[in-house]
Amino acid sequence: MPSRKTESEQTLDKDYVAVAKAYAKKALDPKNRKRFGIWIRLAAKRFLDDLERAKKKDALFKFDVWHANDICDFGEKLPHVEGKWETPTIILHESHVFFLVQLFGFRNLDGTRRFTTALFAIARKNAKSTLAAVIALYCQVCEDETGPQVITAATTYDQASIVFKVAKRMVEKTSDLREAFNMVAYAKAIASYCNGGTFKALHAKASTQDGLNPSCTVLDELHAHKNHDLLNVLKSAAGARGNPLWLYLTTEGYDSPGPWAEEREFAKKVLRGLVQADHYLAIYYAVDEKSEDLGTEADDDFDEEAWHKANPLMEVNSKLLIEIRKAAIEAKEKPGTYGEFKIKRLNRPSSVAGGWVNLTKWRECSGAVDLDMLRTVPCWGGLDLSSTSDLTSLRLVWRLNGWLYTYGWRWVPPAATRRRVARGLVPYQAWVEAGLLIECGDEVIDYAPIEAKILEVKETFNLQLVAYDNWNAPQLTQRLKQASVPMELFRQGPQSYHPAMQDLELHYMAGRLAHGNDPVLNWNASNLVARQDQNLNNAPDRRKSTEKIDDMASLLMATGVSLSAATEGDMDGFLKGGIKAGR
Repeated sequence: MPSRKTESEQTLDKDYVAVAKAYAKKALDPKNRKRFGIWIRLAAKRFLDDLERAKKKDALFKFDVWHANDICDFGEKLPHVEGKWETPTIILHESHVFFLVQLFGFRNLDGTRRFTTALFAIARKNAKSTLAAVIALYCQVCEDETGPQVITAATTYDQASIVFKVAKRMVEKTSDLREAFNMVAYAKAIASYCNGGTFKALHAKASTQDGLNPSCTVLDELHAHKNHDLLNVLKSAAGARGNPLWLYLTTEGYDSPGPWAEEREFAKKVLRGLVQADHYLAIYYAVDEKSEDLGTEADDDFDEEAWHKANPLMEVNSKLLIEIRKAAIEAKEKPGTYGEFKIKRLNRPSSVAGGWVNLTKWRECSGAVDLDMLRTVPCWGGLDLSSTSDLTSLRLVWRLNGWLYTYGWRWVPPAATRRRVARGLVPYQAWVEAGLLIECGDEVIDYAPIEAKILEVKETFNLQLVAYDNWNAPQLTQRLKQASVPMELFRQGPQSYHPAMQDLELHYMAGRLAHGNDPVLNWNASNLVARQDQNLNNAPDRRKSTEKIDDMASLLMATGVSLSAATEGDMDGFLKGGIKAGR
């Protein structure tokens, strides 16, 4: 069985870290674009970049070769429990090694795992249940956890039992494992008497917080969860663990109001570098969708070579290729099976909500915003008060020589920060600590600091006008008007927003916007989905946008009320070129 952490040396027949590095480099090789989708290429780049980050003296995490190798060595000592194979024990595919080396190799400075949340999304029949069983058993007996509680959870007990039953059969077939860790496999639990650990399956209807303190939670088929209830119960129950693991496994599914759409979008933002989440590992195998932003073309659903992007085990499992071919034949001839083929075999989302912002062009506008230079230049403001329980935004816009400059402030109640920390998705706490978010109030926003900031802006800058949405704070806006702050109501619809969206798009697509690479604004920009009226006029769609867009709404309102300054002379300057923002 695997080496224990007390051993001074680790003798292995295979260098798993080298396998993971070679896999990442192969994924990034332009010659292999037909076999590796955009999300795996981005994951490969992140892995190699993080290896370099870990070498720096001031790095917040390190890479431990021993831990990276040990999990893989553990996995390859476990037996196959389904089907017929040439070897009695598992031989990990390089895609699995790529995932495991990262998940267990990167460590915090205190020795705990850097990644506490990991997503592994892939088409069906690519051994994700086997991979999850390996991870779950390792976390139960090899992580020096006192009284570990390993849980596999799903919407039904049958689904939750899939990973558990694989792990149970592994224990039953491996006497060395049972002896090394004093493990016993019961009908509905696996006990490890060496450390007082348990491993059980849990389904949504039976989930309560009573007695739960999970150290490793495997949420299977996340796309099938209809709401956040099970996830929230398990998250709240794990507060006492110092080295928890949340492992999300899924194949794509049909649209639902559950957590999968949110999780998918967050994972993609992490991979694109739009959100820095050092606790979050995302591996997403799928055929490519068309995206001008990412520079990808949509793969043909029936192109066998493209199937590798969603099915990495296809190259070593001829039976998988045969099954996909059969499903493709039926999908061509039976319209009722086509959607299932795309979702389960190609890992394509059932529908993709398109964001309004071209994020590649947006990132190119990360020039610095020099407030001292802009102090006397006329500016316009946008005040979005749409949410009292989360994000409120004030943003300024300056027009200078054909360029747009923007700078802003955002407020959140501390309760919102606590909720975000508990959910572990968006780094509100890090943004608060960096001064990018300002906490005020408790459960809801306290408008007093916002009012003070607007009055300060009026005294500090050449403020022409502040556009506002009067939905939540009519009293605040009335006080500001009484204080001689120039305020103007901005109606929330396509008629008002469309000119602003056109103008902002014109500037950022031409590279004549400077937003200072503000991570909160970047995140809001990545969330923005537009809606159109019957005349094809655009406005932000808060219902379809995946997350908060308040900072973008305030930017668009400020841009809209500043349009009167875009005179013919200003437009000539814009077209001919003006000063360049530092990049």
